[in-house]
Amino acid sequence: MDSQFAKSISSELFTFVVGQARKEFTVHSGPLASLSSPLDRLMNGPMMEAKARKVDWSQVVDEDTFVRLCQYAYSCDYTPPVRSVKEKAETRQMASVSASKNEQQEPALSFYPRRHKVPPIPSSMLSRFNKSFPSPNDSHNEKSISTRQLQEKFCDLRERHAKLHSNAVSQQTTKFASTGNYCHPQGLKPDFLGHVKLYILADTYGILPLAHLVLFRLGAALGSLTPSESNMGEIVALVRFSYQRTRPNDPLRILVAAYVASVSSQIGLCGDLQDLLVEGGDFVCDLWKAIWN
Repeated sequence: MDSQFAKSISSELFTFVVGQARKEFTVHSGPLASLSSPLDRLMNGPMMEAKARKVDWSQVVDEDTFVRLCQYAYSCDYTPPVRSVKEKAETRQMASVSASKNEQQEPALSFYPRRHKVPPIPSSMLSRFNKSFPSPNDSHNEKSISTRQLQEKFCDLRERHAKLHSNAVSQQTTKFASTGNYCHPQGLKPDFLGHVKLYILADTYGILPLAHLVLFRLGAALGSLTPSESNMGEIVALVRFSYQRTRPNDPLRILVAAYVASVSSQIGLCGDLQDLLVEGGDFVCDLWKAIWN
């Protein structure tokens, strides 16, 4: 039997040690090695892991993310991660704790005015300063942006990732299951961090079709979310996690910043978001670009 499935299940076995519990998963090497050149070298190349047929990924990936990777290796798809209400509360608490740690590490800024008298600006300097800026009446120098425009930008970005995913799927050999749309079970909500962890793994090992699929799925999950004070912890945790584990100009960062910009009129006064903005960093710059570009 020469089917792709037969070749996959007859390929050599390979063991991955994953997660904090160091659980061992022994899988057929064929499906995973076919995902990218880095994975192929890891499992079949000259490295020590390939010879031992075993690799320690306990510091690389958790169990759930690894299972999704294996599911994708066989079916070109993965079941979107979900979380219970209890887990959502824990995520919100985690975001608050992270913010508190940042506050402890960085000295608080003083917003009180200085007591010493500041000398007045010379009139000649003030005149030159005013001339260097356009008059408020120069309407052609002004730029305005609406909430609808920001939402359209996020939708355009989602459509772009959908096209990238479709193109990647069309270039792949059909494996053992067709890509399907999943409905979240009642009482469960999308797990944004679950998507992000899979994206980071795909990006690290050069599995571009999977990275496109995750961005497509994450964008859809964010688009279906009704932002409110109750789920701000999830959004803030998503931003922090994404920015801590990616490089500048990463597509994940751009997607997350575009989403926050698209709902800024709804969450702009939320304390969790304001705390995040006070921390500064690349996210603030990316958010500004998402609003004004």
